[in-house]
Amino acid sequence: MQTKEKGRYHHGDLQTTLLRSARVLLEQDGIAALKLRAITRHAGVSATAAAPYFGNLAGLLSVLAAQGFDELTEAMSPPHAPLARDVGLAYIRFAIANPGLFTLMFRSDAINRTDAHLVAASERAFGRLAALPGPEKSGTTQAATMAARWGKAHGLAVLAIDGLLQPLTDNGDTCMTLDQLVSEAFR
Repeated sequence: MQTKEKGRYHHGDLQTTLLRSARVLLEQDGIAALKLRAITRHAGVSATAAAPYFGNLAGLLSVLAAQGFDELTEAMSPPHAPLARDVGLAYIRFAIANPGLFTLMFRSDAINRTDAHLVAASERAFGRLAALPGPEKSGTTQAATMAARWGKAHGLAVLAIDGLLQPLTDNGDTCMTLDQLVSEAFR
């Protein structure tokens, strides 16, 4: 809510408004469109209005990425992903539904990986990824097994976002939806 009071500009929850504007621009125009001036302009506030809340663009994008990890964690939680294989599907479906946000979450050049809230949010999501199914190989460390499982889900997510799985779904012999293809990959 925007109001003018005694010649002063006042915005309701400016932090939320700036994050919402950043997300809209991110999903519409991609990461390249995320400039602090563009975000504040979209929010209808001055170019310096974000500084008290986020410090700089990396601060704002780090908070947005943390929100993304929280949403991903929720999407992979038992009510939404009751079986272990559902966790991988939820990961990929989240990426498809939120391609800009998903990409931002893993872009170290755009966010501050040491931000405490971002670290905590990404660790919660990674904790849910531990439920991903996959073969246990003797002599393989738990870390290597986890990396392989995450790599499968993340690789499929990126391929789906970039449209590179389309030839596999449009194959004349086995016409299937993207969701069917991804589901089959996690059987």
